[in-house]
Amino acid sequence: MLENLNERQLEAVTTTEGPVMVMAGAGSGKTRVLTERIAYIIDMGISPFQILAVTFTNKAANEMKRRVEELVHVETKYMWISTFHSFCARVLRLEITALPPYTKSFMIIDEEDSLKIIKEICKENQVEEIKPKRLQSLISKVKNFPNYSIKDAYFKRIFENINRKYNQYLEENNMLDFDDLMIKTIELFKKNPEILEKYQEKFQYILVDEFQDTNDIQYNLMFMLSARYHNIFVVGDDFQSIYSFRGARIENINRFRSDFKENKLILLEENYRSTTPILNLANEIIKHNPNQIKKVMFTSKEEGITPYYYEAASGKSEAMFVVDKIKEFHLSGDSYSDFAILYRTNYISRVFEDLLIKYQIPYRIYGGLSFFARKEIKDMLAYFRVIVHSKDDFSFLRIVNEPKRKIGPTLLEKLHSHAGEENSSLFNSIPTFEGKGAGYNALQEFHKMILSIKEQVNNTPLPKLIDVILEETGYKAMLAVDDPEHDRLENVYELKNVLKETDNSVDGDNFDKLESLLNDLSLRTDEEDKSERDSVILSTYHQVKGLEFKTVFMVAMEEGIFPSGFHSEDLDLEEERRICYVGITRAKERLYISNAKSRMLYGHMETETLSRFVKEMGTEYLKNISADFYKNSKVKYDSYFQKKTKKESFTLSKEEQYHVGDKIEHKAFGLGVVVSVGEDNFIKVAFPMPTGIKPLIKDHPSYKKIEKKLQ
Repeated sequence: MLENLNERQLEAVTTTEGPVMVMAGAGSGKTRVLTERIAYIIDMGISPFQILAVTFTNKAANEMKRRVEELVHVETKYMWISTFHSFCARVLRLEITALPPYTKSFMIIDEEDSLKIIKEICKENQVEEIKPKRLQSLISKVKNFPNYSIKDAYFKRIFENINRKYNQYLEENNMLDFDDLMIKTIELFKKNPEILEKYQEKFQYILVDEFQDTNDIQYNLMFMLSARYHNIFVVGDDFQSIYSFRGARIENINRFRSDFKENKLILLEENYRSTTPILNLANEIIKHNPNQIKKVMFTSKEEGITPYYYEAASGKSEAMFVVDKIKEFHLSGDSYSDFAILYRTNYISRVFEDLLIKYQIPYRIYGGLSFFARKEIKDMLAYFRVIVHSKDDFSFLRIVNEPKRKIGPTLLEKLHSHAGEENSSLFNSIPTFEGKGAGYNALQEFHKMILSIKEQVNNTPLPKLIDVILEETGYKAMLAVDDPEHDRLENVYELKNVLKETDNSVDGDNFDKLESLLNDLSLRTDEEDKSERDSVILSTYHQVKGLEFKTVFMVAMEEGIFPSGFHSEDLDLEEERRICYVGITRAKERLYISNAKSRMLYGHMETETLSRFVKEMGTEYLKNISADFYKNSKVKYDSYFQKKTKKESFTLSKEEQYHVGDKIEHKAFGLGVVVSVGEDNFIKVAFPMPTGIKPLIKDHPSYKKIEKKLQ
């Protein structure tokens, strides 16, 4: 287990007693150290359930579990290796009754649900001058920063009223938002010292990943839990602290060293990702930050390509340069997923997207809308919640009239009053609710329908429950009208795969499995549901921290763009420089730094100034190819970019004409067979159900022919 570790990694893994701080540079094997340390502690004879390891994403937690399982062959499913939020949710499921009136069946709501509640409270209180989204942001900020103050007295009075009613609503409905998970856990420990002592005794060894990204609440939680044994191991990199806007406190590094004066500091400086020329550039830029723990990254990969610098005449010329390079390397054998185009602000992406679409290069914006944030998926999950928890009024209200059932707000208000008199939930009070009319009858039918589905849960394979809900609720019939392209229906069908995975990985009956799934999905984040198809990545630096790419383009390196907002008094130049360092260290083999002399901004062509960060990198670490590219690429531009018009891209040669029986591959619909070829500009293609037969424009970039017609 230990034989392939370098000297510093070995020290970090085997120094098990007392507080340890590891400053792990980019690509230095941080995850390996964490997982091998957990395995090493287990190998010492310590129970796996006396180890707590926390990180920031489910993906990172699952990777830790997988590696530990491979190293020591223990079942990690029930170990305490998770995100901070998942850890708190697990503790609260066990202990929250010590914080009345909450019960163990509390619901975790996401941002969309939270916003819906705030909008309703604003409507009831006739608050129109402040946007609900703004109020939601402030509620979160106040929860995470108790000393945060609002200066405007009028605005403050409105906010405090909405904030109080929002938190009161959550408490009355047995709900917690994401911020509450950690706040309520700390409150639980403070109000119940015996519960805190139980967990202090339980967790003899505590490990914290990405320590530089912790906020005050997360630090306080880990400090409380480690008070008994002091065996706390934190690993991070002060060079990569870039999330202050989320509340991350780089100051926690010094705070740890002050609170645990006997701590041992270990530096991981050997990089296993990038080449020496790339690391030289990273070391050169970060050394301009004075307030940090000094470390110099190095690698055994001494050979490597010197990072390139390119200055374009305009933003469009810069994009053409990047796309040209991607095409060149792709034709040489690189996958599209080997490339990342990174920028400081989102609006920079548009010109690159335009060219990538024009030249039929697949791409994706990293950090888009999560699969589980889509309306149809949230509706399906709400049905599951009502089936599993009939007391869940919030989910009931989401789907009682979805699809439309003529159950109006007046009828629901009467039901709400009746439920209050009965001291029951909305759903459970329906049988004793008296009324008449179409809405009342629909409400009674809804109740019978949910009970009917509930009776089928344990007698139906878990994935098949999707079909049951779609058919019996009328949701599929609604989508047939509202979703003629089947996009939303395909999303719902994708949920079957999630249910299948749950069926295979969770013990118990189907109700237990659904309960586990709903709890897990409540803790998912947008960043974790990404397409895996071969595509160029376009992203801000923040989204790709932790990832790596063969070739990285750092574009729009201009003052006011990167560093961003240099006129602002609030600019943290050291953090901006750390963001730049993160961008450089995403590159494994090739790195391109580029800027434009002029750029179209807000409808005007503006003259741009080179970023101070490029100047700080030093000319000896960059190869300027600006003049060479203009000189050598003229033919390439003329033949590839300028002559490849949209009209030409839709024109087929005689050899490329489509015939009945040809097989094609579509980006969205998958494999299909040509069943009809028209004289016009269309062909008809048969795809597997539920897509069926689709008319497509001939030679559209969304698909390609993969096989000639069957003989």
